[in-house]
Amino acid sequence: MSLVSRVPFYYGWVMVGTALAINAVSSTMNPVVFSFMIGPMAQELGVPTSELSWSFTLRLFAGGIIGPYMGVLLDRHGARWIGVGSGALVGAMLILLAFVHNIWLVYLVFAISGLAGLGGPAGQLLTQVPLAKWFVVNRGRALSVATIGMAGGTMFAIPITEWLLTQYGWRGTSIIFGLVVASVVIPVSALLVRRSPEDLGLHPDGAKEAPAGAAQHALSRHAHLSTSRNWTVREAMRTVAMWQLLGALILAGAVLTGTLVHRVDYFKSLGATSEAVAFGTALDPFTVVFSALLFGTIADRVPVRYVGAFGLFGLAASIIPMIVSEGQALTVVLHNVTWGAAAGGYITLNNIVWPNYFGRAHLGAIRGIVLPASIASSGLGPPIFGYLLDSGIQPSHVWYVSLTSFAIAGIAVLFAQPPRWTGTPDIEAPTHASSSTTAVGAAQ
Repeated sequence: MSLVSRVPFYYGWVMVGTALAINAVSSTMNPVVFSFMIGPMAQELGVPTSELSWSFTLRLFAGGIIGPYMGVLLDRHGARWIGVGSGALVGAMLILLAFVHNIWLVYLVFAISGLAGLGGPAGQLLTQVPLAKWFVVNRGRALSVATIGMAGGTMFAIPITEWLLTQYGWRGTSIIFGLVVASVVIPVSALLVRRSPEDLGLHPDGAKEAPAGAAQHALSRHAHLSTSRNWTVREAMRTVAMWQLLGALILAGAVLTGTLVHRVDYFKSLGATSEAVAFGTALDPFTVVFSALLFGTIADRVPVRYVGAFGLFGLAASIIPMIVSEGQALTVVLHNVTWGAAAGGYITLNNIVWPNYFGRAHLGAIRGIVLPASIASSGLGPPIFGYLLDSGIQPSHVWYVSLTSFAIAGIAVLFAQPPRWTGTPDIEAPTHASSSTTAVGAAQ
């Protein structure tokens, strides 16, 4: 009897566990975690930190290039063996990083590691796409549980990274991170990951029958939240909703990473103590753990555009303490707690809006098209904000850009109605590559 067949509950929750584990260990690639290593690296390599920071951008751009191809492969073959390859690639690159002595080799290692599809700013294709295929009614809850792996991993990785740096230096720390990623992602993917419930003779959410009887009744109660039609990439790109969402997330992604990278130095420049900044920064991922769970659960009950808009408006509100701050610890805490609480809504939007609006069968391909635009904006945000801050512009004016951009993105998401399909309604097709794209009605 196989390991899969011995599971006494719906196998989709095993998939949630695999995504949680992969997200947790891949948090070592998070810029927040790696920012603790950039100083020692720059000092030993003899390069400015500004030059070394471009390695993050190259990694993101490489992820954007591979995204469309990986999305199609995930639709056709699932994440099992892709996950094995990604875990091996990231592990090897992190270990190799410990042996480089040239900035150009650092750029190369980071760029190659980006091809693994892990650590994306708007979520990871490798974990999000499979889960969205396993759940419909409980999609928000499932994806939110998986998402806290990244936030929780970041929260624990920060003190661990500081300790490892004092004990083994940045080179030894990089080797340890590589071994951890490979030792978790490779076996978890090979042994437990499966493409879709249909591959195991199951149905989404563990329904006892195909969407025709009781299962269809459950889906019909969820119809105001999620479409049951599988839109192709070409069809999705012709909808107004796609462009509204894409434009909003491009704008939000740029100001999000730009603010994230430069806020620590900004608070310190105002006179905030290092202890206050460190404490406030740690509150951010801690708060995200709870907000992601809360918003994910809410998204199973209300349209995800409301959740996403609330999150974006909350991110806009979190900028206010930065603008009025004079270095007080209270403003640092207020910013980070508000940011973390709102980020749960933003993350939930990125996770759920694509399958809810465009279906399961071609989700990887659709996310693969969206990902490059999101990554490009997220990758360019930090240097653009850096140049603005270095140009002599009053920092508060730069933060007004963040506040306004988040608010505009929130309005765009709020009015991004689910696309309507006017063709013949049929029951949603399975997620197999050979399936047709017919399905039931529209989301609203």
